[in-house]
Amino acid sequence: MDTKNPTWTFLQTFTPQFQALGSELEGKLEAAKSTPTPVLLQELSVLLAKATKILADATGSIPTYDQKQYEIQLKGFEKSIETLRASSAPKSKFAFKRKAGATPIASKPVPESPATPAPESSSSTPNPSNLVLSSHLNKYLTRSDLPDHPPQTDLSICDLEGCIVNLLVPLDQPTVDDHIKISALHARNLKNCVLLLPDVEGSALLHDMVNCVIVLGCHQFRMHSSKNIDVLLSISSTPIIEDCSSIRFGYYPTSFHLSPPESPAPLSVQDFSHIRPTPSPNFSLFTEADQDTLHATLEMLRDPSGSVERLQKALPVSS
Repeated sequence: MDTKNPTWTFLQTFTPQFQALGSELEGKLEAAKSTPTPVLLQELSVLLAKATKILADATGSIPTYDQKQYEIQLKGFEKSIETLRASSAPKSKFAFKRKAGATPIASKPVPESPATPAPESSSSTPNPSNLVLSSHLNKYLTRSDLPDHPPQTDLSICDLEGCIVNLLVPLDQPTVDDHIKISALHARNLKNCVLLLPDVEGSALLHDMVNCVIVLGCHQFRMHSSKNIDVLLSISSTPIIEDCSSIRFGYYPTSFHLSPPESPAPLSVQDFSHIRPTPSPNFSLFTEADQDTLHATLEMLRDPSGSVERLQKALPVSS
């Protein structure tokens, strides 16, 4: 294939960008099937609108066959979202109909009704009990600051300033086997913070962050409206940023892994705010020397016996 062809050059940028959106849509659809919350449905609608716009803007720049296949894929997403929206909205109305019209056979549902709330309450408990770290200033936060939680759960970190969040396996318990299983990470409104996190089994979505260091492993990474951030990742897909500036990407420290990979996958970042053939001015990759320096600093911060004042040694230089 002629790599100098304009269509091929455009596809090198468009294809991973569109596929990343598709993967995120699939992930959220799976989550919404079990718990179709209004927030998830809204996020799905926003993602679908973004994917539709990107595909529309690409018309004429990608092969016709590919265009049709992507359109079919988006229509499938749209149908699934509408099905979820319809199934979640009419539940209360349907319950009223059953209550009003089922009096002749009320003797059978009655003994079942006490059993019905039990699975509903158990299935809804993971949402309120999702791990949450919120509203802290100048603190060193560890696993002991987390409430009791189910074996696998989402983690939300928000409204922190001047904090170190260390959820790695404790240094004095290197063989601990009850490590936190985080299904997804949601972070918002963090300033002057360092996050030392284990592997996230799903996606990491970060918003409104300033002057922070993010260290984690995840399947998908999306960061919005953030600036002056150092990100150390272990990831198998393409990290995506949007409306961000002064972002540096590097590799997750090998010593933080419970089972270190043989070799990290090369980092190839997508900037949705810079859909051009030229390199994005909004991010860069760590030099080996700078990354080694940061790794050494983070090793010191991993020890919770130290004061939070050492945080400043790891933070990016404000730009």
